[in-house]
Amino acid sequence: MTLTFERLSLNQATTEHSTTEELVSACATHGVSGVAPWRHQLVGGDAAKTRALLDDHGVVASSLCRGGFFTNRDAGEALDDNRRAVDEACELGAASLVLVCGPVTEAGFRDAESRIVDGIASLADHAADANVALAIEAFHPMFAAQRSAVVTLAQAVRLARLVSRPEVGVVVDTYHVWWDPELMSSLEAATGLVRGVHVADWLVPTTDLLAGRGLPGDGIIDLAGILRAVDAGGYDGWIEVEVLNAEVWSRSADEVVSDICGRMTTLIAEAA
Repeated sequence: MTLTFERLSLNQATTEHSTTEELVSACATHGVSGVAPWRHQLVGGDAAKTRALLDDHGVVASSLCRGGFFTNRDAGEALDDNRRAVDEACELGAASLVLVCGPVTEAGFRDAESRIVDGIASLADHAADANVALAIEAFHPMFAAQRSAVVTLAQAVRLARLVSRPEVGVVVDTYHVWWDPELMSSLEAATGLVRGVHVADWLVPTTDLLAGRGLPGDGIIDLAGILRAVDAGGYDGWIEVEVLNAEVWSRSADEVVSDICGRMTTLIAEAA
């Protein structure tokens, strides 16, 4: 096993109500070497200023959230915005751009998949030039009508292979994929394609489908088993904690990062 605390990153969605400066400072204080910024929270709306902040604190951008949305806007508009997102990821030094691919269209899943594959393929050359991976994130099926027609890891893997470009891969988000009875075989099929891992737990009950995710250890997901499987498949990149939760957002970034460090130390040890 190569799972170590040094691979830990905090996805900015976990501290939605804190500033980017507060999050980066908290990560530096607690020895977390990665942060995954979101585009709407770039310092002054500028990737270069955000990169300077990260560099000043000795913190690395693990990924950039988010690009995609190929199915609910004009193809040209989507391409232009995604090119900007790739450029921002490059400026940040982020290894990947996370793709939320867009909802099911009125014509159904097959049409949505076709538009997603075409959209990613049209972006691939630009991403390759920028040395930025395009990472397809599978979403829980409850989000199919609003956020993503990609609803299983197996589907994400299939679409990545259809694009058939080395810079195109997948994100494994525990909150979105844990429920799938075929998850372990899908993780095996994803060998060589994983470009990121997001960690959150599933609370029982879940009172808010978007912003009711659990901190690691508070829910029912076998997080250690998923991390173990991803690691066994050869993934040695960042492990991002991405917990969208209103109660967590009400806490200071320093408190949240400290809490997560303890939880992830325990989880990583369990997974190993």
